[in-house]
Amino acid sequence: MRRFIWATVYVAVGVAAGCFSAFVLIQQAGVKPVAAGVPWQSRSAALAGPNAFYVRSHYLLEGRLPPAPSQLGEATAETDSNGRPLTGSCSYLISSTGPLPRWWSLGIIEGATAKAALQTTADSDTTVHEADGSVKIAAATGPQPGNWLKAPNQRSFTLIYSALSSSPRALEPPFAIKRGACS
Repeated sequence: MRRFIWATVYVAVGVAAGCFSAFVLIQQAGVKPVAAGVPWQSRSAALAGPNAFYVRSHYLLEGRLPPAPSQLGEATAETDSNGRPLTGSCSYLISSTGPLPRWWSLGIIEGATAKAALQTTADSDTTVHEADGSVKIAAATGPQPGNWLKAPNQRSFTLIYSALSSSPRALEPPFAIKRGACS
């Protein structure tokens, strides 16, 4: 009887360890910086590489289909342009640093978990452009003048960028994230 109990424990621990390691691989596989010196990370390049199974599994665990290669780009940022974590206790200015694709979307997700709900979005159809064609968006817990994304109170959050384009260069996020006042 004792051998049966220990065998059951060994099997249960083995299955739990296997599930945990698969989950960690799925969440971390294929995440690479979009360019040097920017906070944006993407899984786009890994969709065609050896980690493609894990990258597709990441999207499916979130209840979404993977983006179509070379048509829809997606990147996330969990830090500002100086590498500090994004948090609801600070305000941020998200400003375009280059030409914007025809359609793009920028949203805030509370935390970086697979079950995190999309809080608020701004996109190419709803934002007001500056006189020079650039876009400036404030991310803060309270209302801000101009374009504003509501950040969660006192919690870390993730910015998610999506863009539709036939050019791979246009799929890279053209936004810098600068930290403002903190409470």
